Amino acid sequence: MHPQPRPASAGAVDELLNPAHWLVVGLEWQGDGGMAEAAVAVAPGMIPREALSRDAYQVLGCADLYARKHARRVVFFSDLTRMFTAAGTSWAQLGVDWEAALRELEEGPFPAMFLTISERAHLLICDPATNLLMVGSGGTADEAGSERDLVRQAIASQLTTDWPPWMNAMIDAGRVRLAG
Repeated sequence: MHPQPRPASAGAVDELLNPAHWLVVGLEWQGDGGMAEAAVAVAPGMIPREALSRDAYQVLGCADLYARKHARRVVFFSDLTRMFTAAGTSWAQLGVDWEAALRELEEGPFPAMFLTISERAHLLICDPATNLLMVGSGGTADEAGSERDLVRQAIASQLTTDWPPWMNAMIDAGRVRLAG
């Protein structure tokens, strides 16, 4: 990550420490069950759009719109894909290379926090199915929407707690600069 100049106004500092929302993307699962560092969160409001490819610009724009429309602090990339599927379209039909966009957001010179999550949370974060049915160990089936919302709430709570001190450490280390 390269330093990004930021205005030193109180509003800019607040946005750095308390973003309006995060886009969370599931990464390839590397665990053997249990927990793994398998998701990444970016704060779309911190990312200068002029520095992005058209594809990454489109993904962040969709995340912004989705967060506002659904009043979400955490937007899963799969939420966006699910929304397009329900509308009868896709990233490809919209001319967006979503894989390149996500790679750019993960590897780009902007703050991105890696998240340690359970394998079940990973499934819920990544699966864009409109009707995902989860079957528990006791054989009980439940539509995944409510469980997905619980995962979203848990991630929002964790990011709300962990992001400000992490961002302060990034600022203190000179990895994110506040322009005066």
